[in-house]
Parts: sequence; structure tokens; C-alpha cells
Amino acid sequence: MNTPTTNQSAQLPDSHDRGDISELPGAGNIIGAKNDFEAVREWMKAKGKRSGNTFKSYRTEATKILLWMMENKHTFNSLTVEIVHRYFNHLACPPAHWIRPAKAKKGQKLTDFQIMRGGASNKSIAYSRTVLIGLCRYLCAAGYIRLNPFELSHRPAVVSAAEQERYLSVEAWSYLWSYILSMASGTAIEQKHADRTRWLFALFYYTGLRIDEAVKGKMCDFVRRDDTWQLKVVGKGSKARFVTVSTALLSEVTRFRRLCDLPAYPLPAETVPLIPRLTHKGPVGLSVRAVQAIVTEVGARAAATCGDQHLVAQISSMTAHWLRHTNATHRLMAGASLETTQDELGHADPRTTRIYAKTSSTARREDAEKLSRLKTTP
Repeated sequence: MNTPTTNQSAQLPDSHDRGDISELPGAGNIIGAKNDFEAVREWMKAKGKRSGNTFKSYRTEATKILLWMMENKHTFNSLTVEIVHRYFNHLACPPAHWIRPAKAKKGQKLTDFQIMRGGASNKSIAYSRTVLIGLCRYLCAAGYIRLNPFELSHRPAVVSAAEQERYLSVEAWSYLWSYILSMASGTAIEQKHADRTRWLFALFYYTGLRIDEAVKGKMCDFVRRDDTWQLKVVGKGSKARFVTVSTALLSEVTRFRRLCDLPAYPLPAETVPLIPRLTHKGPVGLSVRAVQAIVTEVGARAAATCGDQHLVAQISSMTAHWLRHTNATHRLMAGASLETTQDELGHADPRTTRIYAKTSSTARREDAEKLSRLKTTP
């Protein structure tokens, strides 16, 4: 089912094929849902404006709980805290018929239940719990269910990260950037690919954009106010913000645009995508999947040329979102304030920005050496 406000699809198990797993609890529900499937679809419609990855993860969590309830003859109205804990145990240790094979055999068709790669971690279960609390809050507010057992369930113990770990160190980024600058460019198409790769990585590193924000952006989103260039971004929750364009990024903008036979500086009426196809033509740029594939491929190739296994571990694990984390971490390490970093990244909660703040490794090393120099014997 497509939502009325987005092209994201709320594909869920079809109640007509499987039979209703919940009778209408009463005439008071204001969403008009006649069963749990319809109720969840209404919830998915309400979440349609979420980012693509968030919407997809919500749909996955909804599908899992619906399939489990159908298999165990439960409904949202019959759930208790004890039953919810059974569901969490199921996520931790799913039966064999729920496991998706790592590589399907030729001609093998997966069943609807084969949607898990293996047992879920405590962190994954905690995320499932959070999503399902939100789902049941919606269903309670709609009058479809009476209680929210997920809200009273036990939250799995999760080790909270003291700081962000999925980012490239300064040394790792320097190595990666040097590799990108030296990428082979024998043929014309290889040269275009190298130029676009350089632009793609510069854009993510200097702006900290989310991948969804980058693929939806246009060159006309660069705006000049007085003597300052900014990039208008529409982020989570359809909230607009302006990201300041540094001199380093502006240099990359003008370089890439000249290579695309465009005026050096963006114009207000342009429809050119922020990340265009190699032809540099048309208003449609690369997809999220294509951008992620480029980042992964470049990371793998750069890691293969590196002799430092600590750098290899970072670069080979890198995703596009790592570059967002890298931007935030390096900004704060360079002395930027938490307030401006929060604004630039579009964080609603300053605590999210705080996890990127790190004491410099040099200061930590110097203080650690102070202990070794301390005279502890008479």
C-alpha cells in the first residue's frame, strides 16, 4: 500500500491471504481498522514522511510482530507483558524456519517467515521494543487497543557507547582522501568516475549530510547570503536547515562544476542533482543504493592498498553514514562548538552531538604518561 504523501511502500502481510488475526475490538477506533494488518498499515501511513531507511526499519519490525502473532495466534489486544517477553526471546533465538539463508540455492523461494539473518542482539531487541512501543501508542490513541504492554516490558541491557566509534580517525581519513586524489583515470569514463567520487566524498565529509539528504539535493540548494555560501537541506521530519559551506568545500564545488561544464558557482534555478550520474545530464541523480555502493567500493580498494591494519579496519568498514560521523568528530576535535555542530548536523537533542566530542588523543597520552612518571615508592 502506498502512502498518500510518499512513494515509500508499506508492504505488509496481506490479511486477505492469511485471514484476520484480530477482530475489530470496538466501534470506537478512529482509524477504521478491522484487523491488526489494517491497523499497522494506518500506522505506516502516519510514518510515511520518515527517511527511507527509518521507514524500512519500521516496516520490518511491524512485519515481524505481525507474523509472530499470526503464528502464535495472538492479537495486539491479547498481548501481555509476559507474551511480549516471549516475543523478545523469539527474536534472540528464532526458530530455523525464520532464518534467511546466507545464500539461497538456485530456484529456491524464501517463505514470508524467512526475514531474520540470525538471533538478534540486545541492542537490536531494544530497538524493536522502542519501535513497537511507538506503534502501540498510536493504536491506543486511535482507540484500536486498550493497553500498551511493550511500554511495561523489560528493556534489554545494552552497553551504551561513551562516544561514537563508527568514524574515520584523522589518519584514516587522510589516507583515504590521498587515495581518492590519486585514483586511476585512464579513459574518459574513468576520469568522470574519479572526479565524481572526489566530489561525493568531499560533499559528505565537509557537510555531514545524511545519505537521504544528499541524494535528494540539487545544486540550486547552494545559496549565497552576503559573502557566505550555505547549503539548504531538508532533513528528518521534513525540517529544513542551512549547512555552512567552508572554503574547502566551495573549492570542491567550483572544481566539480567546471568539470561538468557548468558555471563555477551554482545558480538559483538549476535542477542539476548534488550527486549526478556520470553523464551529468538530467534532473535525477544517483540513488541511495548507488551512492552506498560507491562508498563501499572505494573503501575496499583503498583498504587493499594500505599496509596499516588499524587503518584498514576503519576504511574497509566505512559506510556513507560513517562520513557524517567523521564530519562531526573532526569538527569538534578541531575546536568547533557543540552548539554550531548540532545546528549544522540537524540534531534535535544536544546529547546526540555530545557523543562526538572527544578529548584529543595527544592530551590523553600526555596525561597517561604523568601516571607512569609518578614516584610511588619511597
